[in-house]
Amino acid sequence: MKKILALILAALMVLTMFACAAKTEPAKEAEQTTTTEPAEETTPEETAPAAEETTEEPAVGGTISVFATSYTDAKLEVFQEIINDFMAETGIQVDLITPGSEGEAQLKTMMASNSLPDVWMTHGWSLLRYSEYLKVVNDQPWFDSIDKDSLAGVMADENGNFYALGMSMSISGLIYNKDALDKAGVDPNSIRTWDDFDAACEKLVAAGITPLAIGGSVGGNLAGLLGSVAPTFWTDEGAKYDLGDSLKDGTFDFDTYATELYEYLATWMKKGYINEDVLTLDAAGAQQMLGSGEAAFMVRGTDNITVARQYYPDANMGVLPLPSSADGAPSFRVGEGDAWGVWKDTENEAACWALLDYLARPEVGSKWATVSGALPTVEGADAADVYTLNCYRQAVEDCGGKVQYDNLFDRKFFPSGMWGIMADSMSMMLSNPDDVTEAVEYLHDNYLELYAEQNG
Repeated sequence: MKKILALILAALMVLTMFACAAKTEPAKEAEQTTTTEPAEETTPEETAPAAEETTEEPAVGGTISVFATSYTDAKLEVFQEIINDFMAETGIQVDLITPGSEGEAQLKTMMASNSLPDVWMTHGWSLLRYSEYLKVVNDQPWFDSIDKDSLAGVMADENGNFYALGMSMSISGLIYNKDALDKAGVDPNSIRTWDDFDAACEKLVAAGITPLAIGGSVGGNLAGLLGSVAPTFWTDEGAKYDLGDSLKDGTFDFDTYATELYEYLATWMKKGYINEDVLTLDAAGAQQMLGSGEAAFMVRGTDNITVARQYYPDANMGVLPLPSSADGAPSFRVGEGDAWGVWKDTENEAACWALLDYLARPEVGSKWATVSGALPTVEGADAADVYTLNCYRQAVEDCGGKVQYDNLFDRKFFPSGMWGIMADSMSMMLSNPDDVTEAVEYLHDNYLELYAEQNG
């Protein structure tokens, strides 16, 4: 009986040991997965820094509408490539709107309803037309990398605020063929006033060289002549007259001042300073005259240097700022080229700024220059034609930096729609240089009509 009881007790002890082992095994596993040091008590203030270190800012995303106001064909193709690269890099989606020739009209309609794209190409009007609808860009990281000295006269308000990223600009001045000037004994850097220009033209005529080539069968070249010379007499700082306000408020005295200017320009025709076939010669013909040295000067944009050298690759070219009519500094007419602004009421501001940051990269500016042909304004961006860009930079250096810049004349001082009127008026003057009355009256009458339409 004692043996039986001993066996029973031994069995119970074994069962008890297995039960204890089963209960303690999970605890050992738990010990292996937790720290062996006792946890310290912490307050919410003590744990906050750790939370901050692991918090990441949300990525910029979403979709923005981008209005390519006037791009078509090759320009549109390259810009689409740029946008595709931007989307691939950032994850931001872009709804690219390409209205072609209807762009500005559509933007005016959108302005009336204050329902605009998130980003749009301002097409020369970031300040004068769109600034009240755009965000100021002066605090953006790329702002100090753009050529503000050249662009300020076109894109900055009286407080120095810019309303768009200017990727490029067009420069109009007095283009020249240096070899032609050398043959006539003319130093281009001696030309700082229109009197200097006239003296140079006399030497050129005596040497059998046409001083000024104009392809007047293209109206823009005739309008460009008036748009280049008029501000040097009427609106530039230090010009013979200070008439900017009267041009803007409708009180400009055409009979006095336009007649005087037209009679001066008519002397160029009468003295043989301009090619005789001015009204029938096309743009290519004038560019070839300049490139070959048959003509010495052209009053137009620096892109004509590029084209002239395509015809004559060894042509020795340069550009001067437009001479002054008095004692003011010579001037360049600057056109706001490819410029992009952000709508002040956009709902995705971060994505819009991300796009402008991308467009402000030098490599993007260089890529765009290959198709636009314009002069890049972002530091580090290369021009498609470095020769032309260097001509412009050399001109500024030769003037000791004493150059003034202003917007295209008709954009700043004439009512909208005057470009074609200017061309027709110049055509009248050149076809009858002995009597400029009809040409002046035509300019005056159309100015008044368009001014009334624009100002109610």
